[in-house]
Amino acid sequence: MTVLLPFLVNAALNFALGLLIALFLGPAAFGLYAIGAALVVLVNTVALDWLKLSAVRFYTAQARESDPGIRATLDLLFAAVALTLCLLLAAALLAGFEGGLPASLLAASVLAAIGAGWFDYHGAIARARFLDAAYARLIFVRAVVVLVLMVGGAWLTRDPALVLLAGLAGTVASVLSVRRRLSDGPLSAIGARRELARDFLRYGLPLVAGNAVYSLIPLLNRSLLAQAHGLAESGYFSLASDIGLRLFPMLATMLEIVLLREVIRLDETRGRRAAHRRIAGNMVLVLAVVLPAALGFWLVLPAFEALFVPPGFRGHFARFMAPLLPGFAAIALFQAAIYPVFLLEKRTWVAAVVAVIGLAANLIWLFGAPGAAEPLRFAAAQSAGFLTVLLVTASIALRALPFRPPLRDLAGLLLASGAMALAVWPLQGRLPPLPELVLQIGLGGLVYGAVVLVCDVARWRTGLRLRWLARRARAPRKPV
Repeated sequence: MTVLLPFLVNAALNFALGLLIALFLGPAAFGLYAIGAALVVLVNTVALDWLKLSAVRFYTAQARESDPGIRATLDLLFAAVALTLCLLLAAALLAGFEGGLPASLLAASVLAAIGAGWFDYHGAIARARFLDAAYARLIFVRAVVVLVLMVGGAWLTRDPALVLLAGLAGTVASVLSVRRRLSDGPLSAIGARRELARDFLRYGLPLVAGNAVYSLIPLLNRSLLAQAHGLAESGYFSLASDIGLRLFPMLATMLEIVLLREVIRLDETRGRRAAHRRIAGNMVLVLAVVLPAALGFWLVLPAFEALFVPPGFRGHFARFMAPLLPGFAAIALFQAAIYPVFLLEKRTWVAAVVAVIGLAANLIWLFGAPGAAEPLRFAAAQSAGFLTVLLVTASIALRALPFRPPLRDLAGLLLASGAMALAVWPLQGRLPPLPELVLQIGLGGLVYGAVVLVCDVARWRTGLRLRWLARRARAPRKPV
């Protein structure tokens, strides 16, 4: 719970962050900001994400005691990469290269990417050492400070570059708040080893290549849409894409943090077969969370848009969000349910290969059909790319696993989701937005939960009953 609570707070604040920035910037400026934000993700992924992934996989509490060189190598590598990015940025600006963006936005994006990588790296260190309190503080401080600074910057300046720099300041503040707790000592090249750096590169680069392509897909779609239909249309698309790419990966990360570290612990203590069994069981749990989240979001879209979306974006938000939702669900399922299979087996090259297939599907959807690409085709193309990734990786992962998610449990989840849709759908447009949304969420959650328990998905009903009987047996009996 110490880990999950700040994630819930962070998800709520991230949800508010995107909407408030869009409100104060307006569609055109938000479209430019969204391109810069996507560039932040891409640069962080390409240059720094492999260090975070290596920390999660190799820097365990046991390894920290037995091999201090792991942390020393990771720290030195991060400093070297960050310095290299700064030098490349300076050279690009002096040479007049802007990549089609204002120079201030390009500089802010690269610097914000370094800050985001610094944050992710320290988050990985905290997770690897099971420092839940420090991890919670890191997440919470960043969420609050970034919300205040970025929204304040958007309100005061209406400048996308300054909004990104405000986010950088909040990120730095969050890392400094836990820096001492997560430190293993001052930066030093003495303990670093070249062979460790090569191991980290071999492990992380295939994953980074895949993640870079996943990050490129939204950036490419936003840029192409802006060129074809203007920054305002790109801004409408970007708000829906930004909200979805914040909430669903955040949901997947919450599940991954809780589930993946138990898989790694099982692999270390009880063997690979026990870890495989847990992964198969986790697939049911992840689907049980992601499927109703995506379907429920689609069902409440009219009330949600009327309540939360800035007036200048209404109508456009729901129009883009509906075709984007399947892709958001697909990327969350891949991250939390499928990716652990390849991580455990260190077959990280699969992610890179399949990512290219997803990018190809995105481009084929955009340009394969005759005629000019309409705005909604960009949303459908993004979902097609992410769904392709999920289908291909799921088929590979399920063949590699000696265990399968029980078909009975999967059927129960589909039945529960269908029952939820039948209960919620008729409520659309019947009430004012606020009571309609509250009623839809409450009724949908009750119906979904009831059907899941009736079907005894993953034996959750049986587990609750056994826990209740055990508590009843331990209760003191009154004398007769």
